[in-house]
Amino acid sequence: MGTFIPAYFQGVAEHFADVNSAALLNGLMAGTQAMLANTNPTQTLRQVFINHFPLAQNGHEAQIWARFDDFYRAGFEKLQALTTPRPEARTVLEWAGAAGYRIILATNALFPEVAIRARLRWAGLEDLPFEFITHIENSHFAKPQPEYFAEILARAGLRSHEALMVGNDWNDDILPAAQLGLATWWVAKPGREPLSGATPVGIGALGDFLRWAQTSLSEFEPPAPPPSRIPYRLAGNLAYVSGELVQLTEAQWKARPNAQEWSLTEVICHLRDVDAEVNLPRLNLVLNNENPFISGAVTDPWAIERNYQAQNGPEALQAWAGFRQQLMVELRAQPITAWQRTARHALFGPSTLAEIMGWALDHDDLHVEQVRNLLRQMASASLSPPRTF
Repeated sequence: MGTFIPAYFQGVAEHFADVNSAALLNGLMAGTQAMLANTNPTQTLRQVFINHFPLAQNGHEAQIWARFDDFYRAGFEKLQALTTPRPEARTVLEWAGAAGYRIILATNALFPEVAIRARLRWAGLEDLPFEFITHIENSHFAKPQPEYFAEILARAGLRSHEALMVGNDWNDDILPAAQLGLATWWVAKPGREPLSGATPVGIGALGDFLRWAQTSLSEFEPPAPPPSRIPYRLAGNLAYVSGELVQLTEAQWKARPNAQEWSLTEVICHLRDVDAEVNLPRLNLVLNNENPFISGAVTDPWAIERNYQAQNGPEALQAWAGFRQQLMVELRAQPITAWQRTARHALFGPSTLAEIMGWALDHDDLHVEQVRNLLRQMASASLSPPRTF
């Protein structure tokens, strides 16, 4: 990337030749740094970039984005000469697809989809069966934020122990994935010692990974993920759900597949109230008291008792985001020892903060899957267009 990035900035400057080059490059740097630092699950990286790119302010967003799109479809192509395909990457991906593994392209989501697909074409990988590709329009986080990988898991309906990250950058790929509890393979020179903060299952070239995967991956059992993954996973779930629901109509919010199933409005109202009235109070109770007693909570009847279906879905989503971010901030601020603070649960007996928040995450995952299923049913019934990535 040592020659690619300077050439990229030069290409953008040439495409925006009518704009002051210093202002343009300063804006690009400000927008990029903001994307790299973003931990807000309710803003896509495109929104973050635009908010920090002065030339797109004052009603010029559509015009500026159209000009960037023109650049990526023309001037960006000149950068292909600075890249080198890696045939072994195709070999690995073809094997993984043939073996039945789901393949997700977890490239840093700082570019629009058109640019990432161009890079895939340059690498000779554009025809491979990626389940989805992360890019600036569909992602709320960038590497090296662990939330970046958490949003991928939420979108794919996976838990931390169900995915393996193969990457060549320790700080962008291996470390944040490990913080989330993913198993990792570090693509580096064989024999290189791992750096601090993670223990990859292997270190070596792509060919080394392929040999290991062909003989050992199907039997591999990853270690239990750390409890410190929980706030990142909760952030990823919110990011995925908010991204999927932001453009829905009122009819889509209220649609029920049948009389026994909840609508999206009811699901989001439920998640909002559980965070506000169960998860946050339990967290504060355990943090501020020694071995407190925690009562059970029966929350499903709230859907009828509180008439969730009559409430406003987008407003419920906004309120849930507020409570969820409070929960994430408090959990992230805790030292590692806090996860072992004890409590007594009315139904499950002696417990710890790690276990209690693990229940919260399990509950969250169930309802995120419910959201995913509702969206699929809408798509199949032509209530909303199928989503592509």
